[in-house]
Amino acid sequence: MSNPLIITIGREYGSGGHQIGEIVAKKLGIAFYDKQIISLAAQKSGLSDEFIANNEQRVKSGLMQNLAASAAYSSGFFSSQYLPLSESIFISQAQVIRDIAAKESAVIVGRCADYILAGRQNTINVFIHAPKEARVKRIMALYHLDEAAALKAIATSDKERGNHYFRYTDLKWGKAQNYDLCVNSALMGVEKTAEMLVSLAGIEERA
Repeated sequence: MSNPLIITIGREYGSGGHQIGEIVAKKLGIAFYDKQIISLAAQKSGLSDEFIANNEQRVKSGLMQNLAASAAYSSGFFSSQYLPLSESIFISQAQVIRDIAAKESAVIVGRCADYILAGRQNTINVFIHAPKEARVKRIMALYHLDEAAALKAIATSDKERGNHYFRYTDLKWGKAQNYDLCVNSALMGVEKTAEMLVSLAGIEERA
């Protein structure tokens, strides 16, 4: 029996990646996971939803912390007794993502899912990006921000995502070679981009 289909979506802030993922999941009739992973990771780690939401992309410095997290992640061992809380968050989320991929087809947004599931068959890793002007316009409309605030939000979020991805994967976030497909969502718009991914998923499942 083949593995369930998994589509992972990395995305620049304001590119519409979350919405694209929701549309793809709905059209394919499969599960969608983004912030839902926070609650599932909270159950595994014993941490609160709020703590994980506020700290999941914060990168801690310090050689001993990094070595401890790397060793625990690579071995599959997890215990909050031995790890800093920030590292426990990543490892509990990684366990959740693996559990999802083992039991059901799904679209999974963010959280280094492409790396966590590296080498897994029937998996499509996508990165959604867009020109900064398009992202600023989208963020201003969604959150009722002025241009300066939208630019600041984009810079902050992209930096956090990039640092978080590099910390746990040693790879550059958004680099084309790290994904199966990189898409400029401004080229076709959110709906058409989602339709293209649905078509790609159909090709992958028949392969």
